[in-house]
Amino acid sequence: MMLNIPFALFWILMYLGREELGGRGISISILIWVGLLLVCMHPVLPAYSFIAVQAMFDIVLLLIIYGGDINITQR
Repeated sequence: MMLNIPFALFWILMYLGREELGGRGISISILIWVGLLLVCMHPVLPAYSFIAVQAMFDIVLLLIIYGGDINITQR
């Protein structure tokens, strides 16, 4: 059940970030996601590798979509 969280979060971010990403950004994100899926399906990689990579991709999407609202600089 926990493995579905990054999957669901990706599609939620695609919906919530539709104005920020635009049609081209959403298309590129989905192509990257499909590419990650195909690469992680390699038999040598462990089964959970796609979930780990997808979680990192979700973090990048969060920073892109809400990056203007998050202050990351150190003071």
